[in-house]
Amino acid sequence: MRIAFLNLCHCDPNIVERVARKLTACPNFDMYIHVDAKQDERPFIKRLSNCPRVYFLENRQKVYWGGFHAILATLELMKTAVEANRGYDYYVLLQNLDYPLKSNEEIAQFFIMHKGKQFIRGCNIGKSKDWHYQEKYKLYHSFDNDFYINKERHSKLEWLIHYQIKIIKSIRTIGFSGTIKEDGKTYDIYYGAAQWALTDECVRYILEFSKGHPKFHKIMKHIKFPDEEYFHTIVHNSHFKNTCIMHDEPERRWLVNWRNLHYFEYPKEITVFTEKDFDKLIHRKELFCRKVKTGISDRLMDEIDQAHRGNMQL
Repeated sequence: MRIAFLNLCHCDPNIVERVARKLTACPNFDMYIHVDAKQDERPFIKRLSNCPRVYFLENRQKVYWGGFHAILATLELMKTAVEANRGYDYYVLLQNLDYPLKSNEEIAQFFIMHKGKQFIRGCNIGKSKDWHYQEKYKLYHSFDNDFYINKERHSKLEWLIHYQIKIIKSIRTIGFSGTIKEDGKTYDIYYGAAQWALTDECVRYILEFSKGHPKFHKIMKHIKFPDEEYFHTIVHNSHFKNTCIMHDEPERRWLVNWRNLHYFEYPKEITVFTEKDFDKLIHRKELFCRKVKTGISDRLMDEIDQAHRGNMQL
């Protein structure tokens, strides 16, 4: 089972190194890393310069929280891995602070058992009557800037102007039905967790789809948190929906209801796990947990690694 792990990174080179070395200890696992272009990639590269099967992307995007550039960076990861022609069966998207809960052997066996399945759950919010979902696409959102990561750098006047522009532009989008119509086809918007695992055939379909569909991309650029809708909408409006682990699920609020292969908790913000969470996490069915941090989760990661000791390679 050949797997390409696609890792969107922007911080904590120690975690990135630790995850990359752990996964690529298996000769059938490779990792492709995109470091946010706003960050210095040298600390990441330095830590992994002697690690085989780890590949850093040269074409990098400036990724902002909640912005569409995260989609562009992910597409670049997918494209680079596909064009490497290494015969991958699956592509697994990770996001910087994820950590494996299962050994490499268990991960490989999981995908062998479920070969052909797409691990990207999706809820059709394009037909939703709930404003919680409707506002994701009926309002104009623009996160590809530093307003939300450097709040203190902007005056109250700048924030006021920013929101006024959003309101004015939302007047143009408020009537959007939630279904994108383009070239005689319709695409209901689907929603789900940002981390997923897809087959080679599905990834190639997405890459081909992404080359066209200008109306689709125009809408997705200004949807709220497009990494929770872009890939889900493409897959669940295609024939691949029939190979998804679940399809056309009923609406349920909150992102924790749409976990794919990652276990995370989201009371108000995503929980950073520590060693006290070990007993809970090690028995989870998910392959990964989100999230961990250097200096906070070190003992937890040590205990997980110890549980996997002797089972790190196939």
